[in-house]
Amino acid sequence: MTDVVRTVEQEAAYLHLITARHREAHRINDAVNAYLVATADLPFEARRELGRRKEFVTPFFAHLTGIEQAFVVFHAALRVNDILWAAERERRESEDA
Repeated sequence: MTDVVRTVEQEAAYLHLITARHREAHRINDAVNAYLVATADLPFEARRELGRRKEFVTPFFAHLTGIEQAFVVFHAALRVNDILWAAERERRESEDA
């Protein structure tokens, strides 16, 4: 097994991003919920479109900049995707039943 070795600076940068994600957790939840409500009438594939998700959630994090903003926006878009796929799997399983 290979261990990941980071320099002190790399570790500090990594921890800064993780801290930003935790600090912005409530805004991530707000952005995800707003996206799900705003796109409820769209088909599954359109709701999953990465560009649409990123464009929608980015204004929630306008107070962030650079890599910090990109990291948090990416995690919000991933959260949307996880929720959409969970709902789609549930829908497909109920159709199969």
